[in-house]
Amino acid sequence: MKRQNHLLLAGTALALALLAIAFVPELLGSEVRRALAGLSSARPIWLWLAGVCFVCSLVGTAGAWRSAIGLVGGRIGWLDAGARYGIGSLINSFAPARLGDVARLALFSRALDSDERVWRAGGCFMVIGVARALVLALAIVAGSIAGAMPLWPVLVLTALTGLAALAAVTTRNRTARTHVAHILDAFRVLGRDPRRGARIAGWVVFATMARLGAAASISAALGVRSPLIAALLVVPALDLSGAMPLTPGNVGLTSGAVAIALRAHGVGLTTALTTGIAFHAVETLAGVAFGLASALFLAPFSSNAARRRTALAVGAATSVVLVGAFGATVLVNVV
Repeated sequence: MKRQNHLLLAGTALALALLAIAFVPELLGSEVRRALAGLSSARPIWLWLAGVCFVCSLVGTAGAWRSAIGLVGGRIGWLDAGARYGIGSLINSFAPARLGDVARLALFSRALDSDERVWRAGGCFMVIGVARALVLALAIVAGSIAGAMPLWPVLVLTALTGLAALAAVTTRNRTARTHVAHILDAFRVLGRDPRRGARIAGWVVFATMARLGAAASISAALGVRSPLIAALLVVPALDLSGAMPLTPGNVGLTSGAVAIALRAHGVGLTTALTTGIAFHAVETLAGVAFGLASALFLAPFSSNAARRRTALAVGAATSVVLVGAFGATVLVNVV
């Protein structure tokens, strides 16, 4: 336990150091240069696979939002749900404090026809958060078995899930009498029909598995031993660090969390830094590409459907070109 706590403290310190390096790279000079140079050895096929996995993770979480908003009467098509979620991904790629989640809340709330739609959508956001907490707890347990993940976050996450279950049970037969009380509407529905929560949890599991696949692919691209075990350490560490999004696009913190997780896996500092940089770069590019396509889909075009489809196709093609150019020229040819 002491060793795990020391790893957490060391992780925090390194994350702060990497944050400083992100803005003043000269602070670590040669080490950063070696980490960047290490990107040239990455195998492109694994990076492409990681990009696909990141997109699948975004689609999975969009599916969770679609199912959650359906709890309170919202009806959204698959493409529409993906686009609304994608706008948040685009904003989160550049803005701090997860402002993209605020945009998602506003966009998904428009699917509800009531004066309390923002409160109800907020409750759906909370339901998704509880599902993610439960899946994260399971991932941390798996990471603890596979490596050096501490178990104490499981207690916090389990307690959060228990409180949510209690709220669902105690409010299922009650009627909201104030605007604020409508934030529990989604929990009331789950209290009456818990099976509807299984669909949300299923989408969250799918998104998490895709993210694990992305982490394993990037680890394999850079020759990290036992990439699947490395992914079991990286993804929970990223989810925990993501709870405190202090920098635009989580710059520095993502790479730091990945590096610390891999250091606990016995990976050298340079390789760990290289993997962290690659992870953040591929994830950001996937989020930006998905977000750009979403923005084009939701853009207020004229009634000419062909024009809208053409714009969407152009945006998708542009995103593919960006991904290809990045994988072929940046990650593979960095000197």
